[in-house]
Order: sequence, then structure tokens, then C-alpha cells
Amino acid sequence: MGTNNTNKNNKGSTDVIGVISALAGLATAATPLVANAINNAKNKSSEKTEEKIKIPELYHKGFPIDLEQAVRMLEDCGLKSSTSKLTIKEANPRYKDCFDSQVIGSNPKQGTVVKIGSTVCLRYIPDEVIIESQKIFDELQRNKKESKERTRENLSVAAKRTKQSVTKIFKRNNKEKIIGEDMPNE
Repeated sequence: MGTNNTNKNNKGSTDVIGVISALAGLATAATPLVANAINNAKNKSSEKTEEKIKIPELYHKGFPIDLEQAVRMLEDCGLKSSTSKLTIKEANPRYKDCFDSQVIGSNPKQGTVVKIGSTVCLRYIPDEVIIESQKIFDELQRNKKESKERTRENLSVAAKRTKQSVTKIFKRNNKEKIIGEDMPNE
């Protein structure tokens, strides 16, 4: 019986050693998988923050840039661009001091956070719109000048009429005084 007991104990310890070996093998095999899963999760979370970018400043009154520069800036940020030029109908005096191909707007607007690879539509002003804008500005200036001159003329005429009216009243009052003095007092 003693030998049977020993065989049972040996068999039990062999089973335990086998289970421990199997678990160690699984742990060794699972470790790279777990490490990979953790790295993937980290990469995905950092990719989410890196997937978006703020559209750079493409148009500013004190720092105007042309279309080529704006396209390069967008490409450097990982963004695509499309272009749209203003038409003659959109001429406006505020564009009179612009230069050919100056960027004046974008859609989405500068400063907006977008996904990398997004397309930004750039609005720019061509030379013919600048020329038309200058003509509109000049016409407005002429109209203002003419309006000021008309106002001056009207004021001058009104001042003359007022002066004439005051003079007539004064003369009439003087005549009445003179006539009143000639009459005897009773």
C-alpha cells in the first residue's frame, strides 16, 4: 500500500506541475498579446487627438497672403484646398486696396478645428474685381464730394435769403420809426 500511495502522490504532483507549466506557457504567450492591446489602445487615443488640426490664419487685414501661400500652408498642415474666386458682381469698395489673388475668406473659417485631410475652400479676389471695387469706391467719393458741394451751396443760398429777410425787416422797422417820428404827438 505504501507504494500505491507514493504513486498517487507522484501522479498528483505531476498533474500540478503540468498545469503550472501550461499556465506559464499561456502567460508567456498572452503577454505580447496584452502588451499589443495596450499599445494599440494608447495609439488610438493619441491618434484621436492628432487627427484634428486648427485651420491656420489665412486672411487678416494687417497680414494679407496670396492664394499660393494659403494653399501651401494648408498642405503643410495636412489639409486639402479648393479655390473660389470672387465675381465682378461681388465687387465692393472694401476690396479696393487688395492685391491680385489675395485670400479674403475660407470655408470653414480660419481657426476652426477640422480633421486632418479635410478640404478648405479658399475665397480669393482676382484683379478685375479689385479694379471694379476701385471704380465703385471712386464713384462713392465723387458722390460724397458733390453732395458736400450741394449742401454748401444750399447753405449759402439759405444764408443769403436769411440775410435779405433780416435786412428787409430792419429797413421796414427803420421806416416805421422815421414815419412815426414825423407824426405829431397829440
